Order: sequence, then structure tokens, then C-alpha cells
Amino acid sequence: MTDIVINGYAIDDKLLQKKAIRRCQVARCKAGCCADGVWVDYAHAQRIIAQAERIQPFMPVARRDPSAWFAELHDDDPAFPSGQYTGTTTVEDPTHPSGTTCVFLRPEDRYCAIQAACVAQGRPSWELKPYYCCLFPLVDEYADADGRPLPVRRLTLDDENDLFNRGGGCYEECACEPEYVFQIYAEEVALALGLEGYRELCAAVGVIPRL
Repeated sequence: MTDIVINGYAIDDKLLQKKAIRRCQVARCKAGCCADGVWVDYAHAQRIIAQAERIQPFMPVARRDPSAWFAELHDDDPAFPSGQYTGTTTVEDPTHPSGTTCVFLRPEDRYCAIQAACVAQGRPSWELKPYYCCLFPLVDEYADADGRPLPVRRLTLDDENDLFNRGGGCYEECACEPEYVFQIYAEEVALALGLEGYRELCAAVGVIPRL
């Protein structure tokens, strides 16, 4: 099948398969995908720090120091818009199945403090949350398995990492009607492709958009 390319993304076959799966439930998975930190564009990290006063009330007191939210700076990856990136720090959390979590994961309900702050303040839930957190379990790939640049970025389902083995795969098998994977993750696809890009994908496949 010829690749479907929309807004600079080649749509991976994994998203065009039909599967009997549903999105995971935080109450069961305990936010397994947040057991570690996440890479963040440096400019986006600065935006988060600039909004620290909005976020701090939604975090445990011991985690409210913005200077401890991010790790070292890297400046060697063109996959990030600014070319620079950093990672959210990882903290010990014995109440989490993995024993560690991202600094922003709330122990009491396993929701992201950044997202919780935005929702509580009537702002879009993904306004400040790191892009790769919002996109997961979808990822945009810039290189192949050998590190060679791809001719076109690829939007795919990240189902081959250790998170899936640890129960943090962001989906559960179910006795439900199989659906296109990209429809199950319509919001994430629209985040990457834009709303019109998502609808263009629906038209290309011949399904009714959900958004």
C-alpha cells in the first residue's frame, strides 16, 4: 500500500489496522506510561516553568521547586522545534508499580499536575503538557531503526517499547468491535496532523470523522 502522507507525516500501517482494543483506564494502569520522565523541547520547558505558580498547587509540596523539574539541556536533535531539548526529572514513588514516576505525576490520582492545573483553571487540557505525553502511545519518527533520517516523518503506534511489557501501553484488548487504530486515538492523531489533517485521513480511509 502506498503511504498516505498528510501534513508532512507518512501514516504508518499500524494506525491503519483494525484492532479490538480500547484506551486504557488510569484507575487500572496507574499511569504506567509516566514511570519515567519525558523529553521536552527546551522552549516548551521554559513555558512550563514560566507558569510554575499555576502548576505548583497541584503537586506534592516536596516537588514544587521548578529548578528541580527538568534535567540537563541537550542541543543536538533537530526533531525538536528549537533544536534543544531537556527531560522531566524522575522521582522515587514507592506507591507506583514501577517505583518511580515523572515529577509531574500526582501520587493521589495518577494524573499529570500540568494537565490538572489547566483543567482546573478552565484552559485546554493539553495547553502546557509536553507534546510527547499528549501524543503517546503515538509517536512521530524522524529516523529508522539504524538512526538514518527518514525521507518523511512517520506517525506510528509505539507498541514496541518496554512500557507495553510493564502494562503501560495505553490500550487494553477487549471483546469489542475492531476499529481502525487511528480512530481509537483520534485526538492524538488530530494533535499531530491538525484537525483538518485528521479528517483528511478519515476521507482517505473512508470512515466518518469522530472530531
